Amino acid sequence: MSKIAHKLRSVAKSSSPKNTLRRLTTKRVINKFAEDLGMVYFGYIDQHDDDHRLLRGITISKTHDDYHYTVGTFKTYDIALTVRRDTLEYPDKRLTDHYWTIMTFDLHTAVDLPHLYMCHHKIREELLARYTPLQRVQMGAYAAYSPNFMSSYEVYAAPDRSLEAQRVVTPQMGEMIVQHFSDVSIEITDNTLYLYATERHPSRAMLERMINSGVWLAQMIDTKALGS
Repeated sequence: MSKIAHKLRSVAKSSSPKNTLRRLTTKRVINKFAEDLGMVYFGYIDQHDDDHRLLRGITISKTHDDYHYTVGTFKTYDIALTVRRDTLEYPDKRLTDHYWTIMTFDLHTAVDLPHLYMCHHKIREELLARYTPLQRVQMGAYAAYSPNFMSSYEVYAAPDRSLEAQRVVTPQMGEMIVQHFSDVSIEITDNTLYLYATERHPSRAMLERMINSGVWLAQMIDTKALGS
């Protein structure tokens, strides 16, 4: 199937009454979440429009669309939220639509943190198939990590910063991530923390879990960076 035909089929599918209802429900959920936290809901944004800050990270591409864009501050952290859609083309020429609920946190530290990505095994293929030049880190240079963490996540970083990545992602942090982040993947780039959940229609409970877990992790990273 050509990219144009795939796009037309995706548009037709998303316009069905069922998907329209789910989209409106998601808008209400995110809008209410933003209102309760004093954040601002903008909705769809054009990535080529300079009126809003573009969320980058590992899923950025020339073809993605961002919906339900929301910004604000929570517990001293500047936060942004969006539901991102993109079509991935796999080596076997498959075209597959993917959606991610993305939440970002601007870290307070000015320390130059390594670009790293903690990929949950559940969504490893769809992200790494297209987006990242990072290489897998062989964890354990400084200390042993729990079997729970090692069986759930893989850590990726630039080859020349793999040791720094392990100083950021300590065994204690890894164990807490397994316990509280479920199947969320995590990225640190340009001193911004990104959380990725493969969800097109996030619930209020998911958004609350992401923002609370994200603030906890941002605080952990900032505290460790300041002590380094």
